[in-house]
Amino acid sequence: MNAASCIRWIMLVLFVGTSFGCASRKAPTITPLSARDREVFFSRAQDERRFWLTRYESDFGPVFTGGNRVHADRFARVEFQGRRDSTVPALVVRMRGAQEYTALLDTSARANWVEFGLSEREGIIPIGPPPHRLFPAHVRDAVPGYLSVVSRLVINGLHVDTALVYVKAAHGPLDILKRDLKMDVPLILGGDFIRAFHFVQIDFPNRTILFSTTNPYKPDAERLIAQVPLRDYFGIFVLEGYIDGMETLFALDSLGEFALASNLDLPSHARQVMIGDLVLRNVAHTDVETLALGIPDLPRIGGHVLNRFIVTFDTRQRIAYFERP
Repeated sequence: MNAASCIRWIMLVLFVGTSFGCASRKAPTITPLSARDREVFFSRAQDERRFWLTRYESDFGPVFTGGNRVHADRFARVEFQGRRDSTVPALVVRMRGAQEYTALLDTSARANWVEFGLSEREGIIPIGPPPHRLFPAHVRDAVPGYLSVVSRLVINGLHVDTALVYVKAAHGPLDILKRDLKMDVPLILGGDFIRAFHFVQIDFPNRTILFSTTNPYKPDAERLIAQVPLRDYFGIFVLEGYIDGMETLFALDSLGEFALASNLDLPSHARQVMIGDLVLRNVAHTDVETLALGIPDLPRIGGHVLNRFIVTFDTRQRIAYFERP
């Protein structure tokens, strides 16, 4: 082998090695916590009473009140993060220091979820003993989380104290919970977070989210399309409605990359979907089994529909409003 051939061979080996190294870095692994990991994590556990939390039993497990505390008469508006053409509600949050993190607002989730790595960096405190474990219900994810406390979450100057989160019992990203979105997202905010406010408004077309601890929401009569009672389905916000004349409950799935998802025997499009006075026709339908979603009996309205509207969750009056942008 001459010198030129030797150099080409060395360059090829280096190229192939680098390529395979890059490929491996693009596929982070998710590894369940070891017994030692859990031991170290729970070594800093504290009793819920220290945080003025009260535990109640419910149909879907223990519920803790007194967390996610906000101050009266506070208001914050934030812009969506990510690509300008994305209507996925992603926002910037801070914890104890100046470090900013991207969080997703998932209206189909009951609880808030945090990466284990983030809990270690920020010193998030688990509740216990005993530990309080929860499996995600809204997605098919076999890895549970442990109830923990974030002393403070800050959204554009608005403080949420004693925020309750479930720390994922695994090393690695929240891939299933964030629906494999190509974003570095260590935190998911769900229904428990939304309930802390008088109302939370997601303006999908204009890519903004509004959080308010002031008075209940008053919609603009000229823009209002529908106002629908908010119901609770095992901790998830749901609305009553109809699919092709069949009465059902709907979850609004702000992270869903679809229009309508269900396990109903429907063709590729539903002829008509009704939620209060909101009437949608010829709505593309996806079989929920193909999406790795939980609670398959609960139909979902996803982002391909929601991206047309301003959607407001008024948790005090228990009403969801749909308005034109």
